[in-house]
Amino acid sequence: MDVALLVLAAADIPAHRIRGLYLEDDRRRLAPEDLLEVYDGKRWVVFEPTTGSPGVPKNFFIWQRGGKSLLDVEGGRNSQVTFSVISNDVPARDVSMLSTSKEKEALVDFSIYSLPIEQQSIFKLILLVPVGALVVVLLRVFVGLRTSGTFMPVLLAIAFIETRLLTGLSIFILILILGLWVRFYLSRLNLLLVARIAAVVVTVVILMGAISVVSYKLGIEQALTVTFFPMIILAWTIERMSIVWEEDGPYEVVVQAGGSLLVAVIAWWVMTNRYIEHWTFNFPELLLVLLGFILIVGNYTGFRLGELMRFRQLVK
Repeated sequence: MDVALLVLAAADIPAHRIRGLYLEDDRRRLAPEDLLEVYDGKRWVVFEPTTGSPGVPKNFFIWQRGGKSLLDVEGGRNSQVTFSVISNDVPARDVSMLSTSKEKEALVDFSIYSLPIEQQSIFKLILLVPVGALVVVLLRVFVGLRTSGTFMPVLLAIAFIETRLLTGLSIFILILILGLWVRFYLSRLNLLLVARIAAVVVTVVILMGAISVVSYKLGIEQALTVTFFPMIILAWTIERMSIVWEEDGPYEVVVQAGGSLLVAVIAWWVMTNRYIEHWTFNFPELLLVLLGFILIVGNYTGFRLGELMRFRQLVK
């Protein structure tokens, strides 16, 4: 960018830097991006410095024009400017706040919207966890799907939201296969349980680091989001799968792993629905409705769908 500005200045062509950021939902610690704006004699034209394509990119928000600094610091060093972005519809509550007095405004604004943007982005994801828990309850109580761990699929669904579905599935399956292979080797060492789990955690971290480095070298940027996977949960899943393999055989491992992935995919599909995201974030009181529904489902003692399919021959 600096070289382009110097060349244009040497040619007496007016040009300056544009700083801004891409408006992507649920992004934190974004560094500002630079564009080049050049005057062609009639109008100012914006260019992307890397590709040279003209025009302002889609969803690009211009924050500053010119070469002025974004932040001036006196008496400090190593300063940095980052942005947090979250997509949010303005609810009727905010509109009503504009017409309330200052005395009442503090009480009306006692909500998630009073938090900083970065914290709102975190809560937007946290408020989806009960929805995923409800999906797990329905599939386990009424359908009878077997999973590795009770709410491990919810954590996988959260990771899939950050990594995208296909990338997350590929990373999880790869780490699970390699982790099981290492775990079978560790079983020959006759380690204690705590030491074995710790060794598996270290192995998972090494695998995640290796996947990140290799994917970066290959230009696969989506795989860099492997860090969103919960390391401890992955380690416990590998340990549990290895025990199930030794006690019940590989078929049960495939059944539980497949059930976990199926539940995680369904939970991901529900949690990424834009209506669900809107309702849970703007109306968090609906979590009480989810709680009541879970309590009702928890009293169900009838047959599961899997049991009906299993014993259908007896009905005939």
